[in-house]
Amino acid sequence: MRSFRKKIRNLKTDTMAWFSSKDFKQLMVFVLVVVSFSLSIVYTNVKTYNPQLAAYIGHNDSIDYVKMYFGEPVWGIRAYRPLVPLLARLVPDLPDWLFTGERSFDLFTRVAMKFGIVNFFFLLGACVALYFLQRGFGMSYFESFLGGMLFLSSQTVIRSAGLPMADTAFFFFFLLCMISIQRNNLWWLLFAHTIGVLAKELVILSIPLILLSLFPWRRKAGMLFVLVPGLLLYGVVRVKFALSPLDDYITGGTLRYCPTQLLRLITPNGLINVFLSFGFAWIPALYALARCKIPLLLKRWSWLILIIFMGVLLGRGDLGRSTFNAFPVVIPLASLGLSCWLKKGLEEKGRFDEIQRA
Repeated sequence: MRSFRKKIRNLKTDTMAWFSSKDFKQLMVFVLVVVSFSLSIVYTNVKTYNPQLAAYIGHNDSIDYVKMYFGEPVWGIRAYRPLVPLLARLVPDLPDWLFTGERSFDLFTRVAMKFGIVNFFFLLGACVALYFLQRGFGMSYFESFLGGMLFLSSQTVIRSAGLPMADTAFFFFFLLCMISIQRNNLWWLLFAHTIGVLAKELVILSIPLILLSLFPWRRKAGMLFVLVPGLLLYGVVRVKFALSPLDDYITGGTLRYCPTQLLRLITPNGLINVFLSFGFAWIPALYALARCKIPLLLKRWSWLILIIFMGVLLGRGDLGRSTFNAFPVVIPLASLGLSCWLKKGLEEKGRFDEIQRA
């Protein structure tokens, strides 16, 4: 009993010490900036959302998620991603005084705002998770802050983070899986993967990341075993909603789309879409891989870029949005590349060291 009280006392002491530490203050500055950006992105997406035009501007996914919100049947892979529509339904009805003046009373606007509230918290959580992932790589506060800004300024986030879609939930749970692997935490990995498959099944990308990690094979086997409940849950969801005749997602049927995707990829429009997934951040990211000293785990996880490209060729999705799924690797690499450039560009090395220590 005394030892238990001592542990509780030490935990309180450590917690109070962390809240008064420099790390906590830096995190709070980062969160405040992220909240401001996230609110602007989500609010703009919600205010401009029009379900009648969604299919024409590349947001046809959102129509299916809105249908799921209303309980209407949906065919295809989005039927197996119930988490975000379910959470949107749990959001209480918004008061009428919010819908005055310039805000519409339209039912779809109200629904879009509910999705926006859910996606705002997932976007905020994804930014914080990305911050901790980068800090776990040994990156400085400056580099981690820069990575968060690169993430929020990416085309995919600005264009669709606040819409009735599942992308932000996937970003959050995938990052949480990566942090769990990075820090060897099986319980968090179990939680993140099991819930994450209900947001978007692409959290199974945790499997190659586990295989590429630095742990012994016995530990890797333990991590893979932790993923089993999530895979079983996803299988139950697939059986519950029945396989769609239009759905070739897990069957070998997707291979027939490979030539079409390859042709799309090598066209000017396809190359532009892939480039715009990260924009000019591709340049410092590739520079970091070629010239900078980067953490060994991040270097091994950079194979995720190639895995994502293989998935893009096999699938039918938007080239830019699909490529952006490699963001947990590309953005830290870009941040490190920019940091290297800044270090070389500053005439007084002490100034850069001061920024790094901040």
